[in-house]
Formats: sequence, structure tokens, C-alpha cells
Amino acid sequence: MSERPLSILISGAGVAGASLALMLARQPGFKMQPIITLIERSPVPRTTGQSVDVRGPAVDVIRKLGWEQDIKARHTTEKGLAILNEKGKIVGYFPATGDVKAQSATSEYEILRGELTELLLDGVDKSKKEGVQVQVVYDEMIQSMEDRADGTGVDVHFARGKLQDQRYDVVVGADGIGSPTRSFIFGKDDKLEHVHPSGMYIAFYSVPRIPGDDEFWHWATFAPGLAIHLRPHRNNKTMGVYLTVTNAKKERNPELEDVVRADLATQKKYLHQRFQNSSCTWQLKRFLDGLDASDDFYMTHWCQVRTPQWTKGHCVTLGDAAFATMGVGTSLAMTGAYCIAGELSKITSPEEVPQALQTYQDLFKPFVAKHNVDFAFFPQLANPQTVWGNWVLHTIVWLLALLRVQKLAVWLGGGDDTQAWKLPDYGW
Repeated sequence: MSERPLSILISGAGVAGASLALMLARQPGFKMQPIITLIERSPVPRTTGQSVDVRGPAVDVIRKLGWEQDIKARHTTEKGLAILNEKGKIVGYFPATGDVKAQSATSEYEILRGELTELLLDGVDKSKKEGVQVQVVYDEMIQSMEDRADGTGVDVHFARGKLQDQRYDVVVGADGIGSPTRSFIFGKDDKLEHVHPSGMYIAFYSVPRIPGDDEFWHWATFAPGLAIHLRPHRNNKTMGVYLTVTNAKKERNPELEDVVRADLATQKKYLHQRFQNSSCTWQLKRFLDGLDASDDFYMTHWCQVRTPQWTKGHCVTLGDAAFATMGVGTSLAMTGAYCIAGELSKITSPEEVPQALQTYQDLFKPFVAKHNVDFAFFPQLANPQTVWGNWVLHTIVWLLALLRVQKLAVWLGGGDDTQAWKLPDYGW
């Protein structure tokens, strides 16, 4: 191993950033000694969030790294998807396939985002106790950064004084769709058109579990473009509720953009009024009372990110900062982290960093492009604006469920990636 260490800064301690920090800490083949710093702008770990899953090559990643059983042990217990009408009547069931190579909308590795992040960060902490040079710093963020003129790294200036300004060999932006780090890396080339609105606004929160709740994901749609989702949690005390408001077109809604930027009380009030005045009668009082009382509420606009370049010099983007997509974002983030850690493990000097990061992009971008496409009719097709549109949707779902057309459920789950892309071998 080279005596020269490799200093790595990761901005964002969500699934993407925490995955990369842990993979860098555990990578067995490093030729340089990594010194890893993971920063998070939140003052505490983010342990809330919706259900996410592991699919495609990411299944091989978690197996190689020995995480499979830990993730399975935290499975949400979800057994499949049930589509409902506004009265709560089931119009179609789509159970989990039980096949990790062709998973349906419900994955065999379904886990709450907060629990997955906690699992990864616990692994980082364990690696630190075992002697790996890795630290996690909360309540810190990048204020500015500049490439060194001699090409030897990046000078980073921090905003909150938890870390001293210093040079890094690698800087990773894993700080989400609106990534400030991405803007620092690409400057004026980081344009707004790289963030593509879906027209769907979604809110997450938990409600107490009641008798009659089961292990299926229940999804009720009703006009105009509204939906309520109820999904199981691993514990037997709560269920996850997801309220969605979808535009007729894939564009930003000025009113909802203001709501998303407002405080939690304003967001809750808007959603309460919007759903209270809807045609839905399925457990509506329960969901709205739970909305008002929730302490884990979060609301956002579901967007895609498609950037032409992920790397520049000693800097790189990962996860939603580079390729936010629908349905498989967690799996892509974990697989991308695996590739970055693997490519960096091969280098013998900091001068090789740009080429290693470029190799990651060249290797992984074609696979991501397959999933990160413009879904011309989604999510609008699944969230009709009219009563007639919902009737048509429910009739189609009923027919497909009756005929046991499992391919629809597999498509909802992101498709079958068994032949799509071969995971590189980095010596795990």
C-alpha cells in the first residue's frame, strides 16, 4: 500500500453517501490508504423516510458486502400491492414474486429509508472503531470549493466551522436532487433543465397501526390526480402513509411549489384541505387526523435528475445528485457507490483520481440511462384527473389482476435486470 493517503470528502449522509463511506472503509483492495470524511448538513442523522428497496445489480452488491441478511432482517413485511378505488374497494392484487431477479412493485428487500441509512452509518461507526480513518460530521456543509491550479486536488471551504478548510483528493456530491455540491463542481453548466419535474408532489408520515391493517401496500387513486398509499412498517405499531397530488402535465405547479417551500404547518393545512374536499371515503378521517398529529412528516416534489456529466477532475456526483429516477434510485445509488469505491481502490497516486472517476462514469452511465428515462405517461397515467379516467384505470388493473399478468407488477418494480449489466469485480 502507498504511504501517501487518499483524502476523500463525501457531502450528504443519506443512502448514497453512507453507502460510499462504508464501501470505501471496507474495500479490501485499496493501494492507497483512504481517509474518509462524510458530512451532513442536518444536525442529526436523518432516520425518517419512505419505503425503499434493493433491485437488480444492487442485490449482488449487498451480497458481496455481506449486508443481505441485515437488510432482510429489517424488511417492512410488505407482501404485495393492492390497488383500491376511492371507497377502499380492492380492484386488483399484485403479490411479491419471491424472485429477486424479477421483483414486482414489492421487493424481497423492502426497507424503510431511515433504517437502511442507520444500518449503513452503524457500519461506518464500526469501521472507525476497527481502525479505519473515517469520520461523520453533522451540521456541516461546503461553502465553496476550487480546483487547485496544479491539478493536485480540491480546496474546500466549510460553512459552519465544524471542519477546517483543507485540500481533498476526491470530493463526492451525494447531497440529493438539489445538490449544492453539484453546482460547485459544474458551476454555470449545472443548469435547471437537468432537474426534470414529474408533476407529482408527495408527502410521507406515519400513523398508528389499527386492527385490519395488513402487510399489503394499499394504493387508492381518485380524481383529480390524488392518491393515498398505506404501507406496512416492520414494527407492529405504525403504518406509512403517502399522500400524492399529481398535475395533469409533467410540470411544476406554482401553488404547490410554494407549499413545498413553506413550513410544516402550511404544508399539512394544504393537504388536509385538498384531501378533505375530495371524493375519497377510504379511512380519510384516520389519515387526516394522523397527518395533523404526525411528527415525521416530509413533503417534496418527485423529480428526476439527468445530468450530461457526473465527473469533473477530482470531483464526482452520486445518487440523486447525479441520476435521480423513479423506483430504483436506491439501488442505483448503492451500485454507483460500489463502482466508485472499486475504481478508487485501484489507483496508486492522486493524479489518477480523474481517470478513475471517469471510468466509473463510462462504466455505469449506460446502465443508469436505461432506467433514468423520461416516462412520457407516468406518473400521470397512474393518477388520472377525472372520474372517467380512474374508472378506466381500475378496469384495466382489475382485468390484468384477473388474468394474473405478473409482468405488469415486474414493470412497476423496475423490470428484470438479470441480463442488463454485469457488476464489475473489485475483489470483494
